[in-house]
Amino acid sequence: MHFDQNNANKAKILKYPIEGSLFIEGPARTGKTSACLARLDKIFEQIPGYQILIITPQQSLADPYRSHLLEKSTAYGGFPRVTTISGLARDLVSIFWPVIKTTFGFKGESSEPIFLSLETAQYCMARIVDPLLEQGYFQSVKIDSHRLYSQIIDNLNKAAIHGLALDMISSRLVSGALDPSILGNAFIQIEESAKSFRLFCLNNNLIDFSLLMHIASEFLFTETMSLDYMHSRFQALIADNIEEDTPLAHDFYRQGIKSFSSVTLIYDHNGGFRTFLGADPESAYRLKSDCDHAMQLLEPIATHQSIDQFRMGLLSCIDRQREEPAPSKIPPGIDLSIYQFLPEMIDGIVEKIDQLVRAGTPLNKIAVLSPYLSDVLKFAITEKLAKKDIIPHTSRPSRKYLSSSAIKAIFTLAKIAHPAWDLTVSHFEFRECLMRLIKNLDVIRAEQTAKALLGKNEPGQFFRSFDALTNLELQETITFSIGQDLVQISTWLANYAAAGFSPLDIFTQRLFGEVLSQPQFALHSDFDAANDIARVIRSIRTFRAFSASIFAFDEQALGKAYIESVEKGLLPSSFASIHNDGNGVLISPAHTFLMQNRAVDYQFWLDIGSLGWWERLYQPLTNPYVYQKNWEVGSGWNENREFAINQKMMAKLVNGLLLRCQRGVFASIVQTNEFGAQNSGPLLKAFQKLARKSRLAEFEGDHVQSA
Repeated sequence: MHFDQNNANKAKILKYPIEGSLFIEGPARTGKTSACLARLDKIFEQIPGYQILIITPQQSLADPYRSHLLEKSTAYGGFPRVTTISGLARDLVSIFWPVIKTTFGFKGESSEPIFLSLETAQYCMARIVDPLLEQGYFQSVKIDSHRLYSQIIDNLNKAAIHGLALDMISSRLVSGALDPSILGNAFIQIEESAKSFRLFCLNNNLIDFSLLMHIASEFLFTETMSLDYMHSRFQALIADNIEEDTPLAHDFYRQGIKSFSSVTLIYDHNGGFRTFLGADPESAYRLKSDCDHAMQLLEPIATHQSIDQFRMGLLSCIDRQREEPAPSKIPPGIDLSIYQFLPEMIDGIVEKIDQLVRAGTPLNKIAVLSPYLSDVLKFAITEKLAKKDIIPHTSRPSRKYLSSSAIKAIFTLAKIAHPAWDLTVSHFEFRECLMRLIKNLDVIRAEQTAKALLGKNEPGQFFRSFDALTNLELQETITFSIGQDLVQISTWLANYAAAGFSPLDIFTQRLFGEVLSQPQFALHSDFDAANDIARVIRSIRTFRAFSASIFAFDEQALGKAYIESVEKGLLPSSFASIHNDGNGVLISPAHTFLMQNRAVDYQFWLDIGSLGWWERLYQPLTNPYVYQKNWEVGSGWNENREFAINQKMMAKLVNGLLLRCQRGVFASIVQTNEFGAQNSGPLLKAFQKLARKSRLAEFEGDHVQSA
């Protein structure tokens, strides 16, 4: 069935001419991308590879194209450009920088633009906002500083991708406030901070995402100079998952339909999972009327009748349709388990995963999904899976640096190794560091070790050697085996100090490579930790180049500034794209899994009573919906509107997950959450409603048989 349907789709798409524009639409898992790959091969017959442009909303969605191209034995005239709209815009800014610098009023001394990552943008935003906080700004809202920075940046980004001027930010936010009198002044201050940040960027040749999108809409995608360059550089355009892209991207595609000799657009029904990032499915679908041809792929390539039956039944309960379908039983393959507490749920799902693996299910065909993936939850699941010799793979693209205990431990040692930074290490912090790095060091011995080995010196602290302890009984309690590992760390730090200062990225790389990755230490076989550390090293290097140029920091100040910014909670861009390595059980937030756009055999839905499955992340100072073109300023925001949007997004989430599930779903209910409260979120209520319908169907069936 899979093979026949794939071939039928490819044959169908190859009937359309390469010239002109083609709009392909259909639900998930109907083979739209696979069919487009066949069209790509046909395009290669007429157009050299280097003249083909492939765009997806985020890098992970382009993986099928990269894999397909890498499998080709010939170059087909060069490798196509596979990128995102922002990636294309960055390329064009670099090419047309002299004109852009003059046109947009950049005044910095650097000869090239400096592109800001999420973390460096927040670092710059902190330089703008912190003095304002000292003046009494944002007193009407209680919010952590790093969340304040990120929400100001979010407003900048949303205004840019929807083509709105910065002086419209406050009016848009006010129009979407439940009670404008409470936060109205904060919204004005948001706009003021955004304008100050934009001026700071222009004065220093900095380009953040919002300014990049502004330049794209006002110059790169509209001016004859850049358009002529693009159309001479590229002849063919393929844009996949356009429902997850922004109106600015859609305007570019519309322009491309008129200019490129070949355009292929792919639209996924019931998408729009990135609405909170500015995705606009309605804007994307309007492109269909601009295309020369349109085709639909509606039949799933690989489907499971019971999963599809469950999907339709659950969606009817979520949508609260007036005319509901006839009652039906919960089909085979759907498992609903009730647990009293979270640890019981973790034990239960690990045991079920173990049973699936023993029965022959490949690890990469199992996904453990939750609305948010906390460190506690991730650690507990991965540890218990490891005891079953099951390899886990976690994906949390928006995770903070300090959420990684391995990075936190290395930064603790970095602060000890650099007393000139004058960054205090707490007793608790040092204890946690030792427990993370030393195998078999329990909390009691770690407490004793931390008290004995964390010394104080002017101006900082130091790691006392285990060999220097005079209390033999304490050494025996800690054990000499653990003591040897402690000596190795303290000796390395002492030798480092004697040799002189190294930049933080080099310090981190050496400490991990020379000591902590060795077999006797806990990080030796921790691939997640190694991945995190590698990303942090790259991030530090990016930060070094940026800060040395803009703020003229020396190497000592750079390391201190980086760790301080991390401890404020700044999010790392180096975690922005995490791909499944294909070898382990995926543990991921549900939305992150959807944006990998791949199917698995089994899904585990954790704690379906949690409100996280339904409500959007609370962000009091931003609202993704008020920037949309169809938003009517003055229409107001209320609880009914919030409820309707949450219901719609939960239905999208459930639909998307089940379209990417081929054999079974294991849903878990935790009766008492970590706060001691009873969980009763809307997803659980939808399950309960479906269960009642199922019981009614069984009763009616039994009644008919007895009659």
